[in-house]
Amino acid sequence: MDGNRRYAKLYGHKAVWGHWKGATTWLDLIEWWTYFNTNQSHQVNYTTFWALSKENLQRNPEELAGLFSVLTLTFRSIAFTASIHRSRIRVRFIGTNKGLPQHVIDAINLLEKKTESYSHAVMLVAVGYGGRDEVLSAVKDVIDSGEELNEKNVSRRTFCSKIAVPPVDLVIRTSESRTSGFMLWDTQSTELHFIHDKLWPELSARDCMHALESFASRERRGGK
Repeated sequence: MDGNRRYAKLYGHKAVWGHWKGATTWLDLIEWWTYFNTNQSHQVNYTTFWALSKENLQRNPEELAGLFSVLTLTFRSIAFTASIHRSRIRVRFIGTNKGLPQHVIDAINLLEKKTESYSHAVMLVAVGYGGRDEVLSAVKDVIDSGEELNEKNVSRRTFCSKIAVPPVDLVIRTSESRTSGFMLWDTQSTELHFIHDKLWPELSARDCMHALESFASRERRGGK
């Protein structure tokens, strides 16, 4: 979910305007995702939206206040979105609550609580997330457990593994040609789809369909 500030600047608005536009895109894509899963033989059962990175928390207080308000209202909106409940999508958060105001944490807890009984599909929301932090946390958990520090034991302690979500198949990234450390451990065999000419608020359902079609046409050998 990258490019909200640049989108706002493009239209002569403050950053928070771009964040609102980005939130609208997210809600629209959730609607498309649930529609897609209802009408296609092959479903997308897991999806992750990176809403806020650890580095984002270093932005100026004025922008953060606006961004936190956007996140709170968006999380609360999703908690009562009919398609989420109709499709029985469980929402889980990954990352850290450190640096988040209580109203954001309360909205996170509300959304997780409202969907905790669902298991048809899973939507991960990364907040306060950093790829290196995730790997370091997994390694620390292995060391603290007294187990041997090896690939298998680290793999069991990533955010995805802890909540029984499989490694990432496809990353869709707008406006940039990098992954910014997204799920470093669980993207070893991931396919990448870059949309260089669009910022996040400009992303459409058609763009996502094109990404899925591109993914389906690729030969995935897993290094073999």
